[in-house]
Amino acid sequence: MTEGNRVGITPRSWTAELHHGVLHLGKRWYVVSAELDESGRAEGGVRLDGPYADRESAEAQARRMQDTQK
Repeated sequence: MTEGNRVGITPRSWTAELHHGVLHLGKRWYVVSAELDESGRAEGGVRLDGPYADRESAEAQARRMQDTQK
C-alpha cells in the first residue's frame, strides 16, 4: 500500500513501531496506542486508555507509556 492510499485514524508518521498519542472524544481525553507495521496498518488493533479529565493529563500518561517502552 502506498502512503497516498493509506486510510485510517493514525498519523502517517506512525510506522513500524508502538506509538502513543492523545485523542479527544466528546468531553473526554484518551491515550491511543497502536503498533503499526511497515504499511501503517494496526493489525493488532488500537487501544484506548482513559478517560482523562484534560489534555495535559492524557499527554503526561502518553509520555509515561512512551518512556516505559524504551
